[in-house]
Amino acid sequence: MISYFRSILPSRLFLLILLFVGIQLPLVLLGIRPTAPELLHMLVGERLADGYNMYRDIYDNTAPISAFVYWLLDVAAGRSFLAYRLTAMGLILLQGLLLNSTLNHHSVYATKNYLPALLYLILGSLSFEFNMLTPLLIGNTFLILSLPYIITLNREGFENNRLFVGGFMLGLAALSYLPLAVFLLVGVFAVIFFASNTFRSTMLMLCGFLFPYAVLMTYYMYTNTTQEFLELHLLRPWHLQVAFLRPPSDVAKLMIIPGIILVLSLLSAASLPQRLVFQVKFQQLMWVWLLTSLLVIFTRDEISAATFVLILPPVAYFGQFFFTSNRKGWILNTFFLVMLAGTLLLRYRLVLGINQFMQMDESPLLLPEQAAVPMQNSTVLVLGSDISYYLHNKPVTPYLNWNLAQRHFGRLDEYQAVFQLHENFRHEMPQYLVDKTGLMPELSYKLPDIFGKYEKTGDAGVYRLK
Repeated sequence: MISYFRSILPSRLFLLILLFVGIQLPLVLLGIRPTAPELLHMLVGERLADGYNMYRDIYDNTAPISAFVYWLLDVAAGRSFLAYRLTAMGLILLQGLLLNSTLNHHSVYATKNYLPALLYLILGSLSFEFNMLTPLLIGNTFLILSLPYIITLNREGFENNRLFVGGFMLGLAALSYLPLAVFLLVGVFAVIFFASNTFRSTMLMLCGFLFPYAVLMTYYMYTNTTQEFLELHLLRPWHLQVAFLRPPSDVAKLMIIPGIILVLSLLSAASLPQRLVFQVKFQQLMWVWLLTSLLVIFTRDEISAATFVLILPPVAYFGQFFFTSNRKGWILNTFFLVMLAGTLLLRYRLVLGINQFMQMDESPLLLPEQAAVPMQNSTVLVLGSDISYYLHNKPVTPYLNWNLAQRHFGRLDEYQAVFQLHENFRHEMPQYLVDKTGLMPELSYKLPDIFGKYEKTGDAGVYRLK
């Protein structure tokens, strides 16, 4: 079966897409329980579609381009988990095909084939988390788009615009997910490996990287949102810690297949005979890409299987060396079929009823089930991190992200914070307040003209506007 994809005939591409859709689409259409990250992204898009400004009227750290994508989806489909998951599925497919096209176009291997795309799309189907339209997934698309531009064999005075475009794409990736700015290191190493004038080419790429930021900052200056953008997004502290969103053992189980492929592929790549200089330099660049990906992954606030989408490009690139090695064909085909079967078992474990043997817990990502929500189709504000109340209700006030809302709710002993609370609630008064933190007594005391208008309901911690 592996030999079938060692050709670039159109029939191979058609079967590749058909295989990916066959793995992904049934579960996407059947659906799973809504997840908290997806709902938060939908709420951001909904608030933007209602005419509110990011960072000034919406306290969330979602990057600008990702917020723009969520706004577009809300305008087109509203709150639709299916639309979000189909979009994420389309991005995975696009990324795999773009990466494969770049590798073939630049003759990175001895022969052109569809093996990198095959590996990318199969490994990109390991978990439903890859079907979550995260800012990281959006930004990863721009990283792959930057690759053909940063590996340009640059000569003085020729094709300088390509390095600018490459830097521009890296800037768009960072504007989709801020930590991806670290991939500027990959661009710098690409300049060192491929460009003729290192300093000039680096400055050109850096200008391309900063250009979208300059345009965005100009927009925020005109909308008087610069301070909020800097505080809520751009200048957030870097957390050098490992914090898993779901049990580390679950992440390890999901990543064991790409991990084994990566190790075997790296060993195969190390045993290759002498190749073209360009191919050797490109392999060195993919080593930098792999190490940079791991740096970004293990320095995030929350780590889950979805964050490992960053290692798919290097795994797909190096994986080709293993599946085109001199090993016997039946060995490679058997290994591929085991990889495919493992992916299907992991992806369909709930449908097949075998999750009890794998013992994987997805509940940290899923929205908690509530027996009875006291309000439906109303405006709500939750004082706490439980956003499940927003699933069938509309959020109001800027306090969408409870962690960022602490800049006001966590400083009730400061006049400025209390004043900002008063101003924000003066413009938007939710019909219901859900107090998960026990702040209502203090809020009613310090802002009686706002929070004194709410009365208790029969449900604990739920207040209704009189």
